Amino acid sequence: MYRRIGDVVTRFPIPTIGCWVAIALLVISTAPGFKDVWQDGELVFLPQDAQSQIAQRTFRTAFPRSIEVREDAESIGTTVQQDPLGSSIVIVLVRENKSGLTDEDKAFITATLLPKLEEIQKKSPHGYDLIPLADAVEIPTSEQVIRGISTLEDPRIGPLLQSPDKRATLIVVELTTEFMDRQNTLVINRVEEVLASLETQRQKPLGLAIALSGSATVGRDMLRAEALSASRTETITKVLVIVLLLMIYRAPLMALVPLITVGVAVELTLAMLRLLAGWGWIGIFTGLEVYVTVVVYGAGVDYCLFLIARYKEELDKGLGYREAMWQAITLVGAALATSAGTSIVGIGMMGFATFGKYRQAGFAISFGLFVVLCFALTFTPAFLLLLRKYAFWPDIRREKLSSKAAWVRSPNLWRMISNQHWLDLGWEYIAGRLKRRPLAFFLVTIGVMMPFAVIGFTFQNNLSYGLLSDLPRNEPSVLGAKVVQAHFPGGVTGPVTILLKFDEGELNKLYDGDDLSSVVTSGRFSKAFTEKLEQNSTDLEIVDIRNQTYPLGKTESAQEYLESLPIGKRGVKRIFAHKTYTALQGELTGRVMRVDLVFDADPFSRESISKLSVIENRVMNALPEELRAHTTILTLGPTAGIRDIKASTDIDRVRINVLVVIAVYIVLVMLLRQPAICSYLMITVVFSYLVTMGITLVVFYLRDPADFTGLDWKVPVYLFTILIAMGEDYNILLMARVKEEQEIHGKIGGILVALTRTGSIISSCGLIMAGTFISLCSGTLLGMVQ
Repeated sequence: MYRRIGDVVTRFPIPTIGCWVAIALLVISTAPGFKDVWQDGELVFLPQDAQSQIAQRTFRTAFPRSIEVREDAESIGTTVQQDPLGSSIVIVLVRENKSGLTDEDKAFITATLLPKLEEIQKKSPHGYDLIPLADAVEIPTSEQVIRGISTLEDPRIGPLLQSPDKRATLIVVELTTEFMDRQNTLVINRVEEVLASLETQRQKPLGLAIALSGSATVGRDMLRAEALSASRTETITKVLVIVLLLMIYRAPLMALVPLITVGVAVELTLAMLRLLAGWGWIGIFTGLEVYVTVVVYGAGVDYCLFLIARYKEELDKGLGYREAMWQAITLVGAALATSAGTSIVGIGMMGFATFGKYRQAGFAISFGLFVVLCFALTFTPAFLLLLRKYAFWPDIRREKLSSKAAWVRSPNLWRMISNQHWLDLGWEYIAGRLKRRPLAFFLVTIGVMMPFAVIGFTFQNNLSYGLLSDLPRNEPSVLGAKVVQAHFPGGVTGPVTILLKFDEGELNKLYDGDDLSSVVTSGRFSKAFTEKLEQNSTDLEIVDIRNQTYPLGKTESAQEYLESLPIGKRGVKRIFAHKTYTALQGELTGRVMRVDLVFDADPFSRESISKLSVIENRVMNALPEELRAHTTILTLGPTAGIRDIKASTDIDRVRINVLVVIAVYIVLVMLLRQPAICSYLMITVVFSYLVTMGITLVVFYLRDPADFTGLDWKVPVYLFTILIAMGEDYNILLMARVKEEQEIHGKIGGILVALTRTGSIISSCGLIMAGTFISLCSGTLLGMVQ
């Protein structure tokens, strides 16, 4: 097959390039933009059987319509519910001195901020409207992305939006979208524009500080950081590749060949992915293009370098350009295809994950590697043949070289710079030392790496799932969260919603045949349940509980507010509490009761996630004993979603690791047909993974020992998959040359000759790969940097 490829490319280099360029232009011009095909959100990638997904479906069935904000007298004091399937923007206003909020502060909120926020509500639709707020028109309520706005003057929940120290208050802007939905960006940007406007700043009382928080703000900052990281990474990757290629070859046109080859391949890959996503065949998550770009650039340049190195070697033997290229494709093609095949198959194993982002990444990266392999075997050699001797400028090669001639004479200074015999001599020296003392080399290498491997193995499950910890400390949501937590419980912006789902027919039997709905909605056990839950959960730092009996929660301010209501409105409060905390319509009538819990900790922290399973057990134990066997606990909210991501990706990590090892091992055996040596090669790359994990853990722990909560949860899966699949490339390319040289120089001699002839190019490729991946450090997300 590779002989045929060599024949076609060497005979028709111009049509080969023209064909690829035509395909690229056609696909790129017809493909939709990323914004048109991106899948927004984070929790949407969870499997359908995840607990939070089941809870979402149950919630929508039990409460088919979100509770609308009512402004009549009956709505006073009914509920502080937030839609657990939505998100919120939280504006925090803090009086900087200790005197507490003034009447002027409250008037500023009511007379200045609230009307402007209501204007945003009326003019902000679902979608990506780019029209300035002043030019936007009002839209129907059903199309508005803002569900409601609550301030301290709200007759329903106003008293609960003021901090216990009376120095801070919240304005809660509830959205109908998930916290990682890209549509939230429009609303948040408009809110920020209002807060930062000169008019608002002039009217703001002196000494009143404003900050922004809420789950939607966290999600917006994450998406913005991903977009910024993608832009920086793509630019820096290209710059680094150019610099590294120029350092290696000292020949501008030679450096241009792999750069153009891979650049066109990457653009074609991304366009084809967008096209497939537009047809609905695949999904693409936000930020996927970063990983595709980095991996394909690194691998693609490696493939080009190996082909160019063999082409140069054949030219050095005295062959002409076409003959040398045909020989290079024939001899290196199989090794390159096997090397790329290992990466494609290994990374493709991510397609068996349950978490949607892993599946999408597995297909997209593997597809990109296949495309760049095709380019490396066809586009690169065709390009080199077009350049002929000028590819090596300023050192110009003759068509054929005698055994004595190598390069046409060039300026002395340039020759001194471009000669890289020192690198080849270095590998010859290493080969000689290895021949004499192989055991010493082996033991020293293992001894240096083993401590890090032990650290990597021991702490590989020490992972962080906190979104705020992944963001830079100067992001609005991070600063706003700190302000909220200084005056309110950390979980006030993201309560945990627990649904108690009762088995149909069981309650009737247990309660002497009473009507099912009356048992649940009458609150016969709600008060006792709340008190028992409080007694059993003091160690979990639950600061508030809201349910049928306590629709405004159990805080002192809530009770004072309820006591201040006229007796008639207190009765109305009970009726509406039943409507908002109990399913009263549809197939789940009387079978679902809602409980909202507010934790003291940040809802995105690992502490909140770890407490969630414990609190579910406590909730079950707080129920009457006769109900426990007939009740299902379902949990909603950002904390529950992050907990399910952890559970799903923990399973995926084990599954992917096993499949990657098996798949790569099979490819190695098919190439080398020596199972024992293949097993050793697999052990070396797995060992390198553990070493890398250990070094990364040490580096980021030393970077910030006080706040280090573990590596980002995405790091182990991507690291293992890419390092095992692509790290094996170097083994394959080395072993393919070992196999070739052993036929001439024997077993030991073949290994040493192969090492001296491939050591330089493997080192160069490793440097290129490291250079492309280090571009991720330019991103602002900590997980990407890790």
